[in-house]
Amino acid sequence: MSIMLNELLSQPAVVNSCISQNRRAVKEIAAVLKSGNVSYVVTVARGTSYNATICFKYALELSAGIPVVTYTPSLTTIYNGALNYKDSLLFAISQSGMSTDTLEVVAKAKAKGCKIVGITNDRDSLLAKQSDYLLFLAAGEEQSVAATKTFFAQVCVLNMIVGEVSGNPAIMRDMEKVGEKLDDVKKLSAQIDDAAKAVKDASNFVILSRGLTMGLADETALKMKECCYKYTISYSTSEFIHGPLALIDDNARVIIIAPDGECRNDFINIATRLNLLGAKIVAFSDIKDVLNISDIKIKMPPCTRWDANLVYAMAAQLFAEHMSVRLGLNPDSPRNLKKVTITR
Repeated sequence: MSIMLNELLSQPAVVNSCISQNRRAVKEIAAVLKSGNVSYVVTVARGTSYNATICFKYALELSAGIPVVTYTPSLTTIYNGALNYKDSLLFAISQSGMSTDTLEVVAKAKAKGCKIVGITNDRDSLLAKQSDYLLFLAAGEEQSVAATKTFFAQVCVLNMIVGEVSGNPAIMRDMEKVGEKLDDVKKLSAQIDDAAKAVKDASNFVILSRGLTMGLADETALKMKECCYKYTISYSTSEFIHGPLALIDDNARVIIIAPDGECRNDFINIATRLNLLGAKIVAFSDIKDVLNISDIKIKMPPCTRWDANLVYAMAAQLFAEHMSVRLGLNPDSPRNLKKVTITR
């Protein structure tokens, strides 16, 4: 068993640990966001952590109406610029707490008087020490280069913030109960392995989703690149129609992440259109019409708005890990990569 597989299978326990460690801090941060002194949130992160911020952006804007701005580190690290942080709260996310560009943005924001929410898996990291408020991921040491359990913990703790700010207790209940659905996904491992085996020789993949699971589509594309060395690009189903649809022919391989919900009709429509164009579709979904159209189908457990990213993340991570192993690669140590990446 790869380290990556072992770590992603530990995710029910990771979610429970993350929740227990952060209840008090979540309430404190939520009080700041609800105080009337914060008009918008700024996020800064790289890689997998960045994809978690996209999940957060959709969730917080939808549930609490608080705008979330994604900060580009090069504005600080290369151009020596800075936002006007008045009336904002900065969420800085780094698994290691050592990302140089994230730390530079934090230092400049603090100098401007901005308060910092640090989210990291290392209590003793520079990010933790520089933060005004700390959300500790409590995921345990992550040894595989490909981040799995830390992504889960990030999405979980950010959903906790969303639930507390919006006053929606259902979000916390979903986080507390998500382990049951993750166990259901584990039972799909052999089926997901068969799917990975069936498409492992394809060179390119398009990943489609929309709305609350768009950040997960981006993260799935990243996992396919780093673990399987596949050129993979992610799009919103709506954005895909505005040009990239020209990529599709009968050699195209498209992965659709399609939980039932508000985007149901969009998922059915794009699957139908792709099928007519001859694309080969791999669907992770609980929508019958999407599954019926698809060439390879993974029937997922029903999800809510709030637990879908975690449930589908486990399936997507299993898919990438299984494909990597089927290709004779080492998912724990992708070529050219290190666990901690230093950029400016």
